[in-house]
Amino acid sequence: MKRNTLALRLLVLSSVLVVVTLVVVGVLLMLLFRFHVERRFDDFLFDQLKGNIAASEISPTAGVLQMTWTPSNLRFHRPLSGWYWQILENGRLVARSRSLWQHTLEVIDPGIGTGLQHQTFQGPANMLLRGLVENVTLPDSQASFTFVVAGPVSNIDQDVQEFSQMLLITLTALGVGLVGAVFFQIRIGLRPLSRLQQALAETRLGKTARLPESFPGEVQPVVSELNALLDHNATLLERARTQTANLAHALKNPLTVLTNEARAMQGEQGSLMSDQLENMTQSVHRYLSRARAAGTNRFTGIRISVWTIAEDLRFSMDHLYKGKALSIHLTGLEEVTFHGDAQDLEEMLGNVIDNACKWANQEVFIRGERLGNTWRVVVEDDGPGIPEGQETVVIQRGRRLDEATPGSGLGLDIVFDIAVLYGGSLHLERSPLGGVRAILEWPVVNERL
Repeated sequence: MKRNTLALRLLVLSSVLVVVTLVVVGVLLMLLFRFHVERRFDDFLFDQLKGNIAASEISPTAGVLQMTWTPSNLRFHRPLSGWYWQILENGRLVARSRSLWQHTLEVIDPGIGTGLQHQTFQGPANMLLRGLVENVTLPDSQASFTFVVAGPVSNIDQDVQEFSQMLLITLTALGVGLVGAVFFQIRIGLRPLSRLQQALAETRLGKTARLPESFPGEVQPVVSELNALLDHNATLLERARTQTANLAHALKNPLTVLTNEARAMQGEQGSLMSDQLENMTQSVHRYLSRARAAGTNRFTGIRISVWTIAEDLRFSMDHLYKGKALSIHLTGLEEVTFHGDAQDLEEMLGNVIDNACKWANQEVFIRGERLGNTWRVVVEDDGPGIPEGQETVVIQRGRRLDEATPGSGLGLDIVFDIAVLYGGSLHLERSPLGGVRAILEWPVVNERL
């Protein structure tokens, strides 16, 4: 799981809450269990104390305390077992359990009328004891008898420790299970966001025009807004393209008329007007083409098959140059794709192929290939070629090496501009066939989602 993600934040926060909750619950359970164990411990001591009191009486003949029976619990018979009882008369030991052996428990006299008391004190071998102490006045006696029953605190601690170990194992397993459940819950709960990311990537790659409308209610409003934005952008793009085309048509006829009129004018003035009108015409074509390509490049594009476009162009060139009986060969174009507008691809390939067919003698070769993250289309002809050192000149705006050949000199310049807008390039060099090798490149769009 990547750092600084919503899923990681939710997992960390949920894990902290689970751990804190389990720690609090564990502490409360241990406290409750200790309280329960102490109460059961005290109940056992209380029953033993009351049994000792019930078994005690004053001898009618000797006037001393005697026990009618001895408590039968074996804990109080095993020497130094930690379970003890004793009876004091005015602070003097008169009876004790066999487990005490020769020892006496040092307790605090609670006094007459104070009732039952809990006391903690040291027993034999410095064992910490928890006991019940009560002052009782027996019938037929004016003396005060102190009854003491005690047991080892270590028994309570041991029970609590064993419970704590089992509780720790249980809460740890529960914590791991809860964190795992939270992890899967987050993965499942955030899956619509992954679907949204995938849908956006497919839209960016041109596989779909809009996002699907099948998201949960919490995500659907975002999807609807994104679809509205895509529709709005598509509308703006189409409107811009329409206005661009309208502007081109609106300027075409007036510029043609003015150009014809300028050619009819004699002298330096007519020549000056012709030159300026030609510059205007070139600028209009140049910047309208650049604006259209730039607008397209900013919005969602479609993956175009270069083979399809090249096949259509070959058909058109066969008819346009049928008098030359050219052989146009297509190879390696089946896998080449163009992520953008089909008209831009047609304009780039059309200008390059048209230029090759215009100068070719018999053959034109169009080859596609992939070099790393770059698609490359190479167009070669067997024509006269370009003089050495002039390869970059013909790409410049309005420059033509042969003024006798029809054309404005804008074709390769426009191809270069469109290629640059798509992150590509156009490069010219001499072909082994004798003509020009035009190398058109653009980046491969990552299609892995």
